[in-house]
Amino acid sequence: MELLTLTHRRLPGTTVVSAGGELDALTARELEAWLPEILHEGDDLVFDLGGLTFLDTSGLGVLLMTCERTRRLGGTPGLAALQRSPARVVEITGIASAVPVHATVEDALGARTGATTF
Repeated sequence: MELLTLTHRRLPGTTVVSAGGELDALTARELEAWLPEILHEGDDLVFDLGGLTFLDTSGLGVLLMTCERTRRLGGTPGLAALQRSPARVVEITGIASAVPVHATVEDALGARTGATTF
């Protein structure tokens, strides 16, 4: 089992949460407990999942719950940089219809500001 690693960075109006390792039934609670400490009302939220090697429905549930909370607080959520296995879970479950999915974090940030990144 690979441990879950979590970091975040705060940009003007946006919080970027980076997750690495496995987000599953054992680690989803860790993410769920940590998120309220770092999220700010009205901020957009980008989940940088480029380091995530595994995602199950428990982890997906926490991501979705947090995205919904972000919307309720006035922000826009998004997922970015999904690797093959987590991307497959997102594809199979149809989550992309509820949460924007971006190829890169830069694309997700550009979508929020309307800017083009190079």
